[in-house]
Parts: sequence; structure tokens; C-alpha cells
Amino acid sequence: SSGINAEYGAISLVESMFDGKFHKVAVNIDNMMLSADITAAVLISFGAFYGFTSPSQIVLITMVEIFMVVVNEHIVLKFLHVYDQGGSMLIHAFGAYFGVATVFGMGLKKEHLPDRHRTTTYFSDMGAMLGTVVLWVYWPSFNAASLYDDTHIQGRVIGNTYLSIMASCVTAFATSALIHRGKFEMIEIQNGTLAGGVIIGTISPFLIDPWAPVLIGAIGGVVSTFGYGLLHPYLEDCGILDSAGVQMLHGIPGILGGLFAALATLADNTNYMFSYNTTWTNTTDVDRDRGQQFGYHLGAILVSLGIAVVSGLITGVLVRLPICPTIEKEDMLIDHDFWVIHDKNHDPRLKKDKKSNIYANQMAEAKA
Repeated sequence: SSGINAEYGAISLVESMFDGKFHKVAVNIDNMMLSADITAAVLISFGAFYGFTSPSQIVLITMVEIFMVVVNEHIVLKFLHVYDQGGSMLIHAFGAYFGVATVFGMGLKKEHLPDRHRTTTYFSDMGAMLGTVVLWVYWPSFNAASLYDDTHIQGRVIGNTYLSIMASCVTAFATSALIHRGKFEMIEIQNGTLAGGVIIGTISPFLIDPWAPVLIGAIGGVVSTFGYGLLHPYLEDCGILDSAGVQMLHGIPGILGGLFAALATLADNTNYMFSYNTTWTNTTDVDRDRGQQFGYHLGAILVSLGIAVVSGLITGVLVRLPICPTIEKEDMLIDHDFWVIHDKNHDPRLKKDKKSNIYANQMAEAKA
């Protein structure tokens, strides 16, 4: 309820900033859908910094990001008149790069993270894979949910999303096998199979032939899987930390989704869903040709990335101030400081090695 209140408060505040007066926000299906979209962006950002932040820091980050997501959506939808049905730019790319920028602003580096905290287990991977299956099945409903009053276009969004996400599933397995010489890497499969749902988001309501979403989804699966297998380790070495690799599932595919939609506006101005003066590009009563709308689409991508990165960097610096409890670097990426863990043997800090003996002795002395 606190999150919903914050979202409605942000919506009301942003609207008052641009309209010049405060007014109430109705609790209806449209605003609930908007709140769900905002929540999705925040949860995506969590994937970049979870394990690095304390609960108090997360609350502060959430309050800032909710406001910035609403500001960005207002600018893109109301001023640039660019529509993003599935949130490729406004939800996925924004959330990913806000989170990555927040971690960068916190000043964390790869060498700050204990290697023994970065391992996974067979059961953890299987549990995460169950989440992937659920997301895969329900992703079309996420892209189409807000079109509840237009079942014709809603069906088109569902169809395009299914074609895209099926293609990304195939190419994710193929690409992972290529990278690892015939074997599959679980984290690549958990994420690359979903990339089709992200990359098709902006263009999902367009009237396009079936080969188009298949091709777009296939590209998403390849890009995401290669990102996890090759690009993610390289970025960490360059000082860009991303706890769950949200850039590879949400960031890069989200940007590509915006680019594909921009190219679609150049395809055929007589096609209803490609037309620059339809509600699907939010340019009703706006005099633009295809080239101009293409430029505004590119502008929407740049604006979303700019607001996400700048506000994320500022937020990262803000949470470093002594206003919130922080996590010591040697305690990152484990849950034992904030959750009751009944199996004490799972605390990697207590393992018998040179690095953890000091901490183990400190705990023993504290209990004594």
C-alpha cells in the first residue's frame, strides 16, 4: 500500500507540475495499470543493485525512482507524443539503466565483492527457472493488459508477443550452446528466453507480418544471451556492476525495441498501425510526417536513457550519505544480516578460510 500511495502521489505531483494545479488521482483500472508499469520499472532496477543495498537504501531509491519514472513517461507521452505499449523504453530500458547508474553512483567495483558470495546452487537455479517459465507464459498479458477496452488490438499485441518470445526462446538455447560448446548456461536461458517479450514491446500493437515479430524476437534472444555470456563479464571488468545483469534482458533489448518501432514509422505511412497520426504513436492532431515521427522516436529513447542515467547517478550518490544504514562490502550478496536464516551453515562468511576466520572469531567473541 505504501508503494501504491507513493506512485499515486508521484502521478499527482507530476501532473500538478505540468498543469499548474494540484488535483486528485482517481483509483481506476487505468491508473492501476500505470502503477503496475511503474512498479515493473522499479523491480527491474532492483536487479542491478540487489545484494548491494540495505532495506533503508532500497526505500529511498524506490521513492526517487517512482517520481522519475512518472516524469519520464509524462515527457515522452505528452510532449514527444511517442507511444510505448509494452514499455520497451519507458519500463525496461529506463529501469535497467537507472539501476546500473545507481550502482555506479554508489562507487562499487568488482573487487569489492567477495567471490565466495557470488556462487549459486542447483536448487537456486531451478527455482529461478520456475520464475522464468511463469514470466514466459504471462508476458503477452503484460504487454496487452492496458488494451482491455480494445480486444482487436489487444489480440494483435498478444499474437506479436507470443511469436517474438517463442523466437527468443529458440535462439537463446542455440546461442548458449554455441558459446559453451554444446552445453547450456542456466542464467543465459533464464533471461535470454524472455528477451523477445521485452524487445517487441513498443512495436507490439503495429500491424506487421508474422515474420517481423519472429525476426525481432530472434534478435532479442541472441543479443541477450551473448550479453550474459560475453558482455556482462567485460562490463564488470570495466567497473560497471549489474547484480542480475538487467542490461542484458531489459536494457539493451529495450533500446532495440524502441529502435525497431522508430524504423517502423518509416515503413508505410498509409498503413493504419504505422501511420504517424494514429493514437498508437500518440500524435493525434500533431502535424508530423514519417521522418519527423522517426526523429521523435529516437528522441524518446535518448530522453529516457538520459533521465534514467542522470537520476540514477544522483540517487547512487545520495544513498552513500550517512542518512541510511549501509552494507559493508564483505557482507554484500548474502541475506544473513536482514533475514532469519535457520541453516547457519549456509553463511559463506563462516567458512574455514583465511578471509573469513577473522569474521568468525569476531562472531564467537560477541556470543561469548
